[in-house]
Order: sequence, then structure tokens, then C-alpha cells
Amino acid sequence: MPFFCIHCRSEIDSKFKACPYCGEPITDFLRKHLEHPLDGKYQILSRLGVGGMGEVYKVLHLHLNSIRVIKLMRSSIANEPGADDRFLREARLATRINHPNVAQLYDFSTLDDGSRYMVWEYIEGTNLHELIETNGPLSPKYAAQLAIEALHGLDAIHRAGIVHRDISPENIMIDRDEDGEQHVKLIDLGIAKQGDGTEANKTKTGMFVGKWKYCSPEHLGMLDAGERIDGRADIYSFGIVLYEMLTGVPPFQADTPHAYLMLHASEKPRALREVNPAMPSSPELEALIFKALEKDRKKRFATAREMARALEEMEPSLDDRTGAPPPLPKAFEVTEEPTKVSTPTVPSGGVPPKAPRVDSHASTVLTANGEPMARPLRKVSSTNVVPVPPPRPSVMRWIVLVLVVSALAVGAAVLVRKYQAAEAAKKIAPPPIAVAPGRVALNAFPWGEVTSIRNMANGATIEMKAPFVTPAPVDLAPGTYEITLSNPAFRSPITRKVDVKAGQEQLVNVAFADPATATLPQFGGGTP
Repeated sequence: MPFFCIHCRSEIDSKFKACPYCGEPITDFLRKHLEHPLDGKYQILSRLGVGGMGEVYKVLHLHLNSIRVIKLMRSSIANEPGADDRFLREARLATRINHPNVAQLYDFSTLDDGSRYMVWEYIEGTNLHELIETNGPLSPKYAAQLAIEALHGLDAIHRAGIVHRDISPENIMIDRDEDGEQHVKLIDLGIAKQGDGTEANKTKTGMFVGKWKYCSPEHLGMLDAGERIDGRADIYSFGIVLYEMLTGVPPFQADTPHAYLMLHASEKPRALREVNPAMPSSPELEALIFKALEKDRKKRFATAREMARALEEMEPSLDDRTGAPPPLPKAFEVTEEPTKVSTPTVPSGGVPPKAPRVDSHASTVLTANGEPMARPLRKVSSTNVVPVPPPRPSVMRWIVLVLVVSALAVGAAVLVRKYQAAEAAKKIAPPPIAVAPGRVALNAFPWGEVTSIRNMANGATIEMKAPFVTPAPVDLAPGTYEITLSNPAFRSPITRKVDVKAGQEQLVNVAFADPATATLPQFGGGTP
């Protein structure tokens, strides 16, 4: 039976590590289940992406003829202590939630090799990040409508005893039902932790899981002794999301985890219209967002339901106009001068320039050289056109014509020979096989900067164009590498040897200090 690439659909040898045409990695899971339905009922259609714990696939339930999403535990972490328990806990927690604004879990099972997978609801729509990136900032009324639905879903998650911990625009989906009505759904409970305070649910690695841009002060350890993260951490993250919905940018932006820690610890967000002057003014909505973004969680909304009710009260009076995207930094501007339009003039010889022509497909006015004009031109009066008499035939004209025809014939013969030679080469030489890179996911506690990556086979050092601070992935060609990380707070750097394999990802953890004994900063947890 032929084997086809899941990405470009080219027929290839199933033994390849990657597709020779598009470079898509071919894993053992794909090799086994792409042509044979998983568990006898789930036919793989495409790979949607890679998550923190595994790969995500779009599948078809053959018996129900329904689209689903399968989340598979990554093989590289299957043997890590506690990984299996975390994956199982996610499934058990998700079964507690049955709400229209939260993605539904349908199935959970174990494969022959011991790895596990979950089957989730497939949402045909777009996420909030894509919506803002495509359309720009949302109007206050529309943003409030979406936020109210998302907060109701978040309230259901919290009532099940779960803290989502990864509220971000990418995890807020917007789809439409059969009647065209929009609905919001929260997705990805992959790093959710139960809020009951049991020892089994503590984060034992000491590493923050989530997105630094949207994390709360509590996520970063800014709690008083004996306190634990609760649903108010998600409310802080949602306040950042709502801020971005209105302005087009999040309130805090930084280049390193340490910088984000400082911003979330002490920096106050700027006023909305200071960030984006084009957005409609909405003082009540701005006050609501700033309350959600309080550093002291006791000053925030107590629950997601309370925040949703506050939004519902003000939503009818909010502006329905959409603001323009936020202004770019000055360095991003191409030019500050307006586009200049040249006015055609008649030379002293009396012959005017060639008249502009119109592209019939694009309805764009073009110059004589085929370049688009900056703005449409008025119709040129025929009285300005000076007729040019036709040239008289001569012997030289026929000589030139013969020379041109001869040159074209010679050129055509050369092209035919080159084409025949190329076709013959294709029959002899096989197509090149692309080698997919491998990925190394680097994490360090409390954080680390990658100071060097050296290829141990040839001693070459991989060039890094910018500071590389964990946590972050790096793609490398297959081979063995020596990676060195440093932290200015610790005397000695740490070096790790990594074997990179094509199409595979490895997680490398480095601890400059023992997370269990490290002293975390105490900010914003108590009453000032």
C-alpha cells in the first residue's frame, strides 16, 4: 500500500525519516497509524501542531463520521517521572467540565507501547490571536461580548477545582454554529493543575509552564508563605488578553523571563488610549481591566463570574466602533514623506510621452514602463496627441529582420539541447532527500542564557545572532552537540551533551539551583 506525506500528500517511502519534498517529519506513530485507523476508528487527517506534552492531530471518527482532535503524549517525555500521571490527571479533570464555552473531552485511551492519547472536540474556527492579527483591535462592545462568554467558560473550569494556568489569545477559540452565531470556547488544559492543594498536584520541576507574556505574579512565585495559586491568577491573565483585544498589543512586553518577572511584579499598565490613541474611549471598561490586573490578587475580581457580570452590565453602553491598529515605532516607518505623483510634461520637441495604459485584470493605471501609478490619471485629451508618420521601408530594414530571425533560430536550438540534457539528467539522478532538523527544548531553573552550541563532530560553533534565553527551542541539524548555559547569579556555567535526531524533539532541563530549596521572590501577595 502506498504511503503519502501527511503534509504535502506526495507518495513517499514510509521508511524515510522525513518527506523528501516538504521536509515534514515522519514519526513512528505516523508510520503505524496513518494508513491504519487508531484504535480501529480514528483516521488521521492532518497534524495540527506540537504542544507542550505531545503532538496534536485532526482525525475522523469513522463510525460517527465526525471530526475530532487527538492529543498524543510525546514519546520523548513518556518515561519522565510524573509525565504519565500529569497526562492522566488532565483527562480526569476535563471530565468534570461540561460547558458550552469549554472544549469537550470525548475519549481517553492507552496505546500498545504504553503511551496515552485524548480525543477532544474539534473546533472549526479561529483563535483570538489570529482574529486580532488579521483584523486589528476589536471594538469595546465586541470585545466585551467575546470576553463574557470566555469568562463563563473560565468560571466553569474554576468550579471544577481547576486553575487553567495558560489563558492566552491562542487558547481562546471562536467558531460559528449552524445558524451563524459566534461562540467562544476555551481550549488546552494540558498544563492545568487541580486547586485542592494536594501534594500530588504541586509543580515539582520548579519551572513555570505557560506563556510569560500572560502569566500572573502568582505564576512566578510571588505569594506569601502558605498561599497557593487559585482562579484569580487566570483572571489576571484574562485581563491582559482583554487589554490586547482593545489595543492590539499586550500591556507588558519584554525580551527575557527576568524582564517579564519585573514587569508583572511592579509595573502598572499604561492607559489604553496612551497605547492606542485611535481606540474609542471607554473609562468604565478600562477600570474593569485595571482591576483584573491588580498585582495584589485580593484587589482583583474574586471570581470569573463576578467579572463577567460587571461586563454584562456595561456591554449595552459600550462603543461599537473599531479602533485602528496601534502606531508602529518610528524605526518601523518606511518613509515620512507622502507619495509624490509626477505630472506628465511635453518635451520641447513636441512629442508627448507614451500615454498610460490600464491593466484589464487589476483595473490599475500603469505607466509606459508597466509600473503602477500612485493614483489614477485623468483621461488625456486626444487633441494633445501629435501623430507620428510611419517610417519608410528600406533595404537595411530587411537585413536587420533576417539577422533577428537567424539569431532566434540559433537560440531555439540551444534551448532544445539544454532541455533534452536536463530531462536525461532527471532520469538518471534520483531526487534529493531533505533531512529534517531536530529540535532541542531548553529549560533552566531559574533561567539561563545559552552561551555556546558546538558541533562535536567537526568542532564548529553554531552562530547565534541574538541572546538566547531559556525557556526556548532551538532547531539543529542531526548530530551531537555540546550546549553551554550560564546565569550571572551563579559562578559556574553548565554544559550538556545532546544527540539531535532528524524530526525528533528532546527536552533538556538544567538546574543552577535546587527548585525545592530555592527562595522565590515575594511580591504583591499581601496587603500593602
